[in-house]
Amino acid sequence: MRLITVSREYGAGGAEVAKRLALDIGWTLLDRELMHQAAAIEHVPDAELESLDEQSIGVADRFRLHPPHNRYIHGLKEVVDRAVAQGNVILVGRGTNQLVGNREDAFHLRLVAPRPWRARRMAELEGWSQEQALARCTEVDRTRERFNRYFFGAATTQPVHYDLVLNTGRVPLDNVVAGVAALVRQQWPSPEADSSAERRVITLTGELGAGDSSMAATLAQRLKLSVFDRELLAHEERRLGVSLAELELVDERPAGIFQRFRPGSLHQRCFETLAQLMRELAAQGDALFVGRGGCRFLEDDPRAFHVRLVADAKVRLRWVMEHRWLAEDAARALIEQTDLQRGQFYQGFFGADWTDPLGYHVTVNTGRLRPQGVNLIALMAEQHWARAGQT
Repeated sequence: MRLITVSREYGAGGAEVAKRLALDIGWTLLDRELMHQAAAIEHVPDAELESLDEQSIGVADRFRLHPPHNRYIHGLKEVVDRAVAQGNVILVGRGTNQLVGNREDAFHLRLVAPRPWRARRMAELEGWSQEQALARCTEVDRTRERFNRYFFGAATTQPVHYDLVLNTGRVPLDNVVAGVAALVRQQWPSPEADSSAERRVITLTGELGAGDSSMAATLAQRLKLSVFDRELLAHEERRLGVSLAELELVDERPAGIFQRFRPGSLHQRCFETLAQLMRELAAQGDALFVGRGGCRFLEDDPRAFHVRLVADAKVRLRWVMEHRWLAEDAARALIEQTDLQRGQFYQGFFGADWTDPLGYHVTVNTGRLRPQGVNLIALMAEQHWARAGQT
């Protein structure tokens, strides 16, 4: 690894994390310095490019003969190229993850957090009222979204474009810095927790082909946890007195309003039983739950660490073809169908978007981080449990 990019929502702590990480690992930090260097390359005053920094592009500017934002992005690209050649550098914001591209020696980090949480943080840091801070967060979110959409497309903030997405509303900045620094150094402390410690719970919510099953087994072995994947169906089968084949028909499948809320329907009985099972098993501790809404059933459990696994479409397609013995078209259709069904399951039963990184502590791109993704999840889960044990 020679390069780190830090993308961030306003108030999520990106600048602080980048600064502390640069000091910790001894790398060069380029945040606002990106603009100064770009201005020097383009031979324009700093103030001219500063006025365009991560700002939305007006309609009039788009059709000028020599649009100023073209000089902005050209100068920025040149600075990024020089930084890549130099190596051991951290770049903050301004679409640098897109400008760097999908390099093997680059690590792309994104920090997010709920807007009310970010507003409270900025109110404390800047001495603003809560209303002022919330308005500022909303404004900057809007301008950055328009900036990224114009230069890099609408999908630029999707988790699959990053190695790691961290929800700093749930993960302290200290843990963010420690986790990324460990990844850079490839130095992973041995697990400190054991079976005699307080309850330890992880939920893994993975896209099909992102390695949820194989990673669950490896992670559970490392942390000495029991895996509950299809085992949950066996528990449900015994409690409900229905066949496994019947359960598989509703497992993580969407249901209509009548099926969800009609007393005694199979969907409703399975949902209620699944919720009860997960909470009972979580109460015993040392449990790793794979899918099936674990992150939502246990969202208020302070000991639960919630992880989402994603991967690039090509990685997922290759995995499904190899592990499901399917031709390319059939594998692609299965991925699309599974994504749709799981999305409808989460929306229908929980009213939640299963792709939203705010629903998790971390979102890991297994296509880029495997096998280091296991080490990173294990470290951050242990940090979470240690912190939970102090409260």
